[in-house]
Amino acid sequence: MVSSYAYEQVLDLVFPTVCLGCGKAGGRILCEGCLARIASSCNQVELDSHRGYPEHCPRLNGFRAAGPYLGVIRELVLSLKSHGRPFAFPLARLMVAAAGNDPDYVAPKAIYYVPSERSKIKERGHNPAEVLACAVSTLLGRPLSHSLEKIKATEDQDRLPAVLRWGNVSGAFRCMPGFKARGSVLLIDDVLTTGTTARACGGALLDAGADAVHALVAARAVLRRGYAAT
Repeated sequence: MVSSYAYEQVLDLVFPTVCLGCGKAGGRILCEGCLARIASSCNQVELDSHRGYPEHCPRLNGFRAAGPYLGVIRELVLSLKSHGRPFAFPLARLMVAAAGNDPDYVAPKAIYYVPSERSKIKERGHNPAEVLACAVSTLLGRPLSHSLEKIKATEDQDRLPAVLRWGNVSGAFRCMPGFKARGSVLLIDDVLTTGTTARACGGALLDAGADAVHALVAARAVLRRGYAAT
C-alpha cells in the first residue's frame, strides 16, 4: 500500500500546488511548517451539556476536532468537498494530531464515517467523510468499516435551526442488518456543527453493539449566537 506521504508527493509532482497556509509555491497542499504550526493548536473539543436534546438522544463519549472551521482548515474542508482525496491526507494528519495519544482516538476497534445519501454522492462524486475516514484509517493503521448506512432522506442540517436538527436525523442511520459493532469505535466526519448527526450515527453504532463511540472531525463549526453548543 502506498503511504499517505508518498501519495502526497506523487500528487505534488503531477499537480504542483501552493501551500494553503503560507502561499509557498511548488510545495505540498500544506507544507510541513504550516502543518506543524496548525497541529500545535489542535485540541480536544469538550462534550457540552445535554441541554436542548430529548432524554433518549444518544450521548457520545467524546469529540475532538483539528480546529475551528476557519482559515486554512476551512479552505482544506471546502477543497475536500469539491476535489476529494488530495485534500484528505493533510486534514487527516491534523485530525491525528488532535487525537494525541488517547487510545480511544488512536486505537479504536474500528473506524466508521457519517454516511451520505446516494444522490449527494452521485452529484459530488464522493462522500467527504468517507474519504477522510480512509485517510485516518491509513495513518492510524486501524480497520475501516463501511457498515454504517443512511436509510432515510433528510433536509440539509445547515439549513435548519438547532432545535429542529435532532428530529431531522433521528432514525436516519443504522448499521447494516446482522452487523455487530464491537468495542470502542471512532466516528469520522468533516465538520461538526451542533453534533446531532454525530449523535444519530453514534446511536446506531451503540445499538449495533459498540461499547463507546468517540467522534473525530476535521473542523468544529463556529456557531452563531442562539445555537445549542452540542
